Amino acid sequence: MPVSPLAALIVKARRARTALPVDPALAPPSLHAALGVQAEVAAELGETPAGWKVGFTPDGAAWAAPIFAGDIRLETYQLAPGEVVKVEGELGVRFARDLPVRPDKPYTRDEVLAAIGEVFAGIELVASRFADSANTPFLARIGDSFSNLAYCPGAGLRDFRGLDFSALPCKIAFNGVPRHEATGGHANGDPLIPLVAWASEQIDYLGGMKAGQFLSTGTLNTPIPIGTPVVIDLSLGGVGTAQLTLVF
Repeated sequence: MPVSPLAALIVKARRARTALPVDPALAPPSLHAALGVQAEVAAELGETPAGWKVGFTPDGAAWAAPIFAGDIRLETYQLAPGEVVKVEGELGVRFARDLPVRPDKPYTRDEVLAAIGEVFAGIELVASRFADSANTPFLARIGDSFSNLAYCPGAGLRDFRGLDFSALPCKIAFNGVPRHEATGGHANGDPLIPLVAWASEQIDYLGGMKAGQFLSTGTLNTPIPIGTPVVIDLSLGGVGTAQLTLVF
């Protein structure tokens, strides 16, 4: 079955590992349509979600985007010639059980917490598949998994109930040189806010949030661009660490 022009462009850019021009007219007309583009891309690539990332649209609607199993990096990420990526430090959670869709009963924060088996520090690499990302319509960016490029999860922590997720000390270093250090920093204060909101929606076309999958709650720092080999170290106080090496 033919895929939409936007999905075809995203797949082409992923395979070529380069950003491509996009006609704004290709932007999905609705959030539902943007989530459908995600599913088309997954089918074309033969991918399944290992995890998710979440956020809010400019008008306040919750959205989610898949982080594909093929984009998980546990040790290294190989940069393409001329490639520049942006580094984000994030709080991740891994589900111990499914969070089934409940159309008429929104999830509470406590219910979502009860479904989480562990938390971890995660390094996300982001880079748009669109050449003019800053001027690309928001819903087109959601179709592109909101620029997810690769993800490195750290070791899980199961004893997390006493943590204040809104005040986690976050440190990022490149080759041992500090590049970011702050307490908290999530756009919503509590990193679980977009997760709880999305749990109550789950209008994706990729099966929803399942036991064993993870969810990354959003960046705690202003994304840091880098295009050279480097060792990235992330530390989230009380949660743990993650390390990813960029190589040529």
